[in-house]
Amino acid sequence: MAATVAPLTTPASLIMKTRVCFSYAAYAKSLIAYLRSLDIPVDAGMSELEFAAVESAFDFVFPPDLRSILREGLPVGSGFPNWRSSSREQIEVLMNLPMSGIRRRILRNEFWAGFWGERPVDDEIAAELGDGFLRKSPKLVPIFRQFYIPATPCASGNPVFRVNRGAVRIWSFDIPSFFQRIELGMSENREFSAPAWAATADRRVEFWTDLAKKNDAAARVWWSGELNGFLQDACRKLREGGWKEEDVREMMIMDGCDDEDETNLLRDAPDNDLLRCHVSKLSTRLLRAGWSRKDVVDSLGFFLNYTENIK
Repeated sequence: MAATVAPLTTPASLIMKTRVCFSYAAYAKSLIAYLRSLDIPVDAGMSELEFAAVESAFDFVFPPDLRSILREGLPVGSGFPNWRSSSREQIEVLMNLPMSGIRRRILRNEFWAGFWGERPVDDEIAAELGDGFLRKSPKLVPIFRQFYIPATPCASGNPVFRVNRGAVRIWSFDIPSFFQRIELGMSENREFSAPAWAATADRRVEFWTDLAKKNDAAARVWWSGELNGFLQDACRKLREGGWKEEDVREMMIMDGCDDEDETNLLRDAPDNDLLRCHVSKLSTRLLRAGWSRKDVVDSLGFFLNYTENIK
């Protein structure tokens, strides 16, 4: 009597894992083709030996979705980290930029995470203590310019953070959403749709998520209320002071403090550093145009503390 052989079955979890891996592999291939279509230089994908060398040198593991993209092709155009040819020092600078920016804000007494406990009075001691906490937070891996993805948890679907001058924002829920939204600076830049399986909510990442959401909440309150009223009032006072309409428009342009990725701050919720920088530049323009400090303070009184150091 022939033995009955049970049909082979595949666990549902393995089927899902296979589908996800296939989806990321297909997405990575499409993304690399898209980057090449924009004339962004893309070298051959990284080998497993190259991944291992980078991960060993900088003590992190590439998240699976980023790894899948870099395996398909290594973007080496302006703004992209060159994991193959850049020196160790260059990569270390990119890796350390987020923490360096936060450290500068701590030294200026502009930042302190409440869950770190009481802030030391001495700025240098506070910065050293902050360094210790920052080193324990998940490492951020550079993707493009000031956009980073956390290496922990080592799973697909981590959010992408924008870290600029120590200010942190959640830019997108995951890598596919990032490349759908980001402008790559090309004249023929086209929309690159995220796949159906792209994340629809941001995964919480220790420290970085809390910091980003705190910044976003503060910026939105400021933008929706006091800032909007301030801009309208400043424009009115400039016109009353005899400035031509084109001069008023030029001075009120949100140029993001010479940051090429922030030329349209009105489109996205700004962070406090960028707004402070814009107001400082506006004050400087008025002073150089012949306004007295009193005139500047009278017009921009809400921002008196930002004009105190302008000579």
